Amino acid sequence: MVASGTAPLSYQWYKGGSAIGGATSAAYTLATTHVSDSGSYSVAIVNSAGSVTSNAVTLTVNAAASAPSIATQPAGATVTAGASVTFTLVASGTAPLIYQWQKGGVAISGATNASYTLSSAQTADAGSYTCVVTNSAGTATSIVATLTVNPAATLPGITMQPASATVTAGSAATFTVVASGTAPLSYQGTLNNPIQEKEGRC
Repeated sequence: MVASGTAPLSYQWYKGGSAIGGATSAAYTLATTHVSDSGSYSVAIVNSAGSVTSNAVTLTVNAAASAPSIATQPAGATVTAGASVTFTLVASGTAPLIYQWQKGGVAISGATNASYTLSSAQTADAGSYTCVVTNSAGTATSIVATLTVNPAATLPGITMQPASATVTAGSAATFTVVASGTAPLSYQGTLNNPIQEKEGRC
């Protein structure tokens, strides 16, 4: 503030019409501003001949940006190949928040939302997933969410058929089959009517 007039000049700064204690110089400084310091400021200048009040000026103090904080961490999952899986987190902090999902520490292209979905997970998608959340004040990284993808079940197939046998009455007869497919496999032999189930043999 620069003022003229017969010395001595005295100054009194005001905020919103209320005198500010100790603010009696040509300049008024707030060493550390807070949101509550926002408002209208003016100064009254007095000498032996009278007084004059400056135009009011407005101070706006915006809240300091807060770094991201993850309130809800993503959870791991175990699915069968071909199933859908979604990782989700909830973060807070000064907007805008920027999200980047990673697999094994490598950024996943296009995975920039609070949720990341694999619509048809494959065994190659198994691994460790994290999300990095960033804003103007800093960065936060989620915990690791582990995805396990089990192979899809395959139908049973017979890789070795049972062989016919000729035996003498009263002796044992054994029929053997070799099968493939997703375990566990169960076996049921028949001879006109069902006979006792035996694992791996008919």
